Amino acid sequence: MSLFVPNFWIPKRIRFILPENSKAKILYYLYFVNLIVTLFVTSQFVELYVIRSDFTQVLTNLKISMLSIVCIVKSNSFFLWQGKWKEVIDYVTEADKCERDDKDTLIEKIIKKYTSYCRYLVNFYWCLVAITAVTVIGTPLIRYVSSETYRQALQNGTELFPHIFSAWTPWDRYQSPGTWVNLIFQTMMCICGAGIMANFDTCTLVIMVFFGGKFELLKARCEIIFTGDTMISDEEGNTRIHQLHAVHVALMKHIRIFDSLLSPVMFFYVVSSNVSLGPYQSAWWQTSVPQRRNILNLLGQLRATHTFHAGPFTDLTLSTFVSILKGAYSFYTLLK
Repeated sequence: MSLFVPNFWIPKRIRFILPENSKAKILYYLYFVNLIVTLFVTSQFVELYVIRSDFTQVLTNLKISMLSIVCIVKSNSFFLWQGKWKEVIDYVTEADKCERDDKDTLIEKIIKKYTSYCRYLVNFYWCLVAITAVTVIGTPLIRYVSSETYRQALQNGTELFPHIFSAWTPWDRYQSPGTWVNLIFQTMMCICGAGIMANFDTCTLVIMVFFGGKFELLKARCEIIFTGDTMISDEEGNTRIHQLHAVHVALMKHIRIFDSLLSPVMFFYVVSSNVSLGPYQSAWWQTSVPQRRNILNLLGQLRATHTFHAGPFTDLTLSTFVSILKGAYSFYTLLK
């Protein structure tokens, strides 16, 4: 099974991947993004304006609204640049299939390694998102069941009915049937938001892992470029080097596309400088002088540094990423 197949099935079924038909594409976009996501997030900020004088309610609203903004940025960016996303996904799918056709033991070992790592990450992340969604949806119920004082306060009217999100509605959400309509609607929104986050993030994770695996595969192919029982001719050696060059050019092209798609919404850092060790570890000393010159040219290309960006302001290193996480979680803890 191709690396991206499990991650492609769910987004396609929920129309996260738009159809080719232009009319159907517009309808799905309006339905999925504009109506379900954008409208609901807008209602949260309308509610924020309504309750602006109550500091406690403002904080309660903000801690969810900020996550909703991330969700809508991810969904809209995926739709607006759908063509580029499909180009990267198609490249990952085709390149992965080509690699799996190779029966070399070292190549198979690397493929098995990054495939199992991807499956573990995706399964773990989906479980994490599912548990988070269930917890968020069930929080009002847990509060109601666990506190007798709170139940009495609800009955005598000193406490209002708890909702999952703080969002404005055109109906009275504290009186039946508006209460239950709002509860069902917000449950659907929570599931929808969890699906958007999980789909975007798992697709991103798989692509990131594949790029890392592709660098390892490229390095391995450089190491075995001249292996064999007999010396290869200059023509065959040049053919192999040109193939490696073409693979690297295609890889770099799609890394740049992926970086342009990802930097506005997600930050990460990939170091690939050790790829240049591949030609060094090959049997280059057994080759002719023209082949050694070509190896040097390949080595110069592979030594290029590949760094992803945290938006337009800075390159994202591991320490920068950790600082962002610390700041984000500290602020979230403060709001809690």
